[in-house]
Amino acid sequence: MKTIINTFLITVFISFASIFPSEAQITPDISLPNNTDIKIEGNNRIIEEGTQVGNNLFHSFQDFSIPTGNTVIFNNTLNIQNIITRVTGGLISNIDGLIKANGTANLYLMNPSGITFGANARLDIGGSFLATTANSIKFIDSIGFSATEPQYPPLLTLNVPVGLQFYDTLGEINVQGNGFPIQNSILRSPIDASVISTGLQVKPGNTLALIGGKILLDGGVLSAKNGRIDLAGIQQGEVNIKPEDNRLFLTYEKNMIFRDISFLKNALVYVNSTEGKGNTINIRGNDVKVLNGALIMSQNQGFKQNGELSINSEFLEVKDASEFGISGIYTSNFGNTGGENIELNSNKITIGGAQIATTTFSNAPGGEIIINTNDYLKITGSTPSSVNQFGYGGINSFSYLNYGDSGNITGVINNLILEDGGNITTASSSFGNAGNLKLSTQNITLKNGSSLGATTFNSGKGGNVLINANNIINIIGGSPIVGPSTINAATFGSGNAGNLEINTSKLIIRDGAGISTRTVSFGNAGNLNINASGSVDISGVDSNSKLPSFIDSSGAILDNSLRIRFNRVPPTPTGNAGKLIINAEQVNIDNNAQVSVRNNGSGNAGILEIKAKDINITNNGGVTATTAVGEGGDIIFNANNVLLRNSNISTTAGQQETKGNGGNININTELLLLLENSKITANAFEGRGGNVTINTQGIFPSSDSKITATSDRGIDGIVQINTLQFDFIKAAFVPPAINIPTVAQICPTQSGKAPNEFVDRGSGGIPQSPSDPLNSTYGWRDERQPISTKQSQQPIQIEVDQEYVEAQGWKDNGNGTVSFTTKPKEVISYGSLSDSPCHTSQKYK
Repeated sequence: MKTIINTFLITVFISFASIFPSEAQITPDISLPNNTDIKIEGNNRIIEEGTQVGNNLFHSFQDFSIPTGNTVIFNNTLNIQNIITRVTGGLISNIDGLIKANGTANLYLMNPSGITFGANARLDIGGSFLATTANSIKFIDSIGFSATEPQYPPLLTLNVPVGLQFYDTLGEINVQGNGFPIQNSILRSPIDASVISTGLQVKPGNTLALIGGKILLDGGVLSAKNGRIDLAGIQQGEVNIKPEDNRLFLTYEKNMIFRDISFLKNALVYVNSTEGKGNTINIRGNDVKVLNGALIMSQNQGFKQNGELSINSEFLEVKDASEFGISGIYTSNFGNTGGENIELNSNKITIGGAQIATTTFSNAPGGEIIINTNDYLKITGSTPSSVNQFGYGGINSFSYLNYGDSGNITGVINNLILEDGGNITTASSSFGNAGNLKLSTQNITLKNGSSLGATTFNSGKGGNVLINANNIINIIGGSPIVGPSTINAATFGSGNAGNLEINTSKLIIRDGAGISTRTVSFGNAGNLNINASGSVDISGVDSNSKLPSFIDSSGAILDNSLRIRFNRVPPTPTGNAGKLIINAEQVNIDNNAQVSVRNNGSGNAGILEIKAKDINITNNGGVTATTAVGEGGDIIFNANNVLLRNSNISTTAGQQETKGNGGNININTELLLLLENSKITANAFEGRGGNVTINTQGIFPSSDSKITATSDRGIDGIVQINTLQFDFIKAAFVPPAINIPTVAQICPTQSGKAPNEFVDRGSGGIPQSPSDPLNSTYGWRDERQPISTKQSQQPIQIEVDQEYVEAQGWKDNGNGTVSFTTKPKEVISYGSLSDSPCHTSQKYK
């Protein structure tokens, strides 16, 4: 009977309260053993009483809204640790005033119907703040404090809250505001505290958590100094809460159903620290959007333990700029410990004209960036309007000013797509080193000036780049402003560039794109290694710049327009080029494409080595090792078949008429074809010409092709062609009218004066006796030394009319073999020998 009466009184009270709401729209629902009492003092609403159990204080409201300019004060005693509040009336809580509480109590505000924080909403509480649209708050003893199924009287506990329960929740949390005016210099200084105070903020060391259904920050600002911010859009599932010191740590059960989270109109989520346990921003949702100049940022400004910035979602979209700046996700380090890491775990990630970056301005390292996608990562850049500007659209790690290293970037990505200047880079403009870049993917596509790479602009070392793509890498075209699409490791300063390694099944480079390790300054270029289980195909030129597609390790001279952007770069580089190695099943270099080790400055070229089953260089393609001043680089081919068609292999040193020695060319192949004015050259100006060594079973040059090793003013090099098994040059040019002689009968041995002669022409040997058949099982081995030929720039000439002389004698080699000679062997006569009268001797040529 008592329960029935209480239920009737609650229903009547709720009905009248909804008809005659209080001015501040805060109405208790009288569902607790000791109900809430509200006092009004001007614009202040003082909330007293409630039900206390241990260090927990429970409040239950029919409505809970705070109009603009009003203040709600929870007048709790100082021993209270948790103020737990629910709203049961089914209406959204609209909060556009100030919420205060005494002491260091944590405040939980639960309304399954939704919560909206206006532009004037503020917090003044000593502990953490958690606003949620969950159905129930769970305690360790399985007691739940439900807002959708309240018990009368409820079961209350003195234990701390340990979870939030969502049962197909539809309520949303919205945070409105005027946004934060982001400037392009935002990464270079801490955010002004006076701006942060305009949004929702907790005291230092605490947690600010919004755990909703859908969550929207429409120009809203959230901040926590030395603390953490948790945002989660949840429809169904359970969230675990672990209180620790003043913070609340939230984790999420498996198989939860998440909802969307959006950051719009210069919204800001910001944590910074000067001490303590470090910053944390943790975002969980289905579709997470950071748009219209919104910013998610963590800054370290002192001594602290490292925190993190993590986003877990089905889909992450970061794009669009506003009039104040670009959208982005950042961590920056100004302190004496490392910056926070950024970790992105999403099935699909799209970045368009926005930036995800870690930076360091101190002697401590910047944070790392870790990316995991099951489907794709797509980055689209916003191309700058001129060469004096930088475009945006990428994932970057930077080091500025001091000795701190920039962070590493690591990605496990199914499909990586970069377009229109989109980029993933690590860089250092300070004394620190650039971070490493490591990506593991199935497929990579770079188009229209996009890039992957690591760069140093000062004395720090450049980062190493490692790209693993199980299927295919496509690098295509360029941009008139940004330049070619590239995978690169470079130095613009005195520090050496890092090394670059690419492992894939198939690599395609076309339309002026390229892969390079490069120096434009004092440091040396790194080494470049490409390993392809299938083919490496490089072809074409950029339709705008007319620059060819390329794979190179080089010392390059910057265009004057680019040197404006990099004022420390010398007019010509002094660093050396690196080593370039390509291992593939097949290498195809076509339509003006170039593979090279070169140096246009005073440094040396590197070594270029290609190992493949087939190497095809066609249509003005080139493999070159050149220098302007320094020593020429070597070129080494190891292949089954090498084809040159209207193309060249060249080492040239001292192009500015200096003393650099020409590099050597070594080609080891079963078959070498030189067709249509192809050239193999090892040249120098004042230095010594390089040597050309070809080890082959067959070389077939056209009449207009050349092999040369020369020096304009120095000593010429040597061209040496070694045919390891058969002399295919001679065999291929036997006059067709001359046939191999045939012996039809066995001639008896008789006395006579004229000696009998037999000369066998062709690729086979002479049978052991006239009655034996011709047998090619054991080929003839030429015991002569390989021919060494010193040539000038003249086409190869093949002699086919030379005189052939039959063997006149033989000699014992002492190892079980004999050699035939043109001089008769001196013998001791023991009597006359009879000559055969068959025929007069005949000589076949």
